Amino acid sequence: HYPLNFVTPGTMLPGALLFYPGNWAIFGPTHLPIVVEGTLLSMADYMGHLYVRTGTPEYVRHIEQGSLRTFGGHTTVIAAFFASFVSMLMFAVWWYLGKVYCTAFFYVKGKRGRVVQRNDVTAFGE
Repeated sequence: HYPLNFVTPGTMLPGALLFYPGNWAIFGPTHLPIVVEGTLLSMADYMGHLYVRTGTPEYVRHIEQGSLRTFGGHTTVIAAFFASFVSMLMFAVWWYLGKVYCTAFFYVKGKRGRVVQRNDVTAFGE
């Protein structure tokens, strides 16, 4: 098997280059021009799809119109703390699953009979 740093560029770079063309079959029809009541629109505009970049005032206005407006203007702080909490929770969950499913164990036949030996080596080498 090859090391991960040799394999990753060979899979990630073509995947990144093919990401936009691969999605074009899905999102391409939304760029088609149509005329609605004398106004030239795209299908995405007519269907109501919005492409709002995060970090712009328009995005903050969309959030404050939703349920986060009850926090009184602290939407960024609340969203940051929630994102950090979810990140820590997912780290703990996947660490536990990795420990459960990636612990090597095997049976050792010795003087006391057959016993289970666990090689529980974590990322810290404990």
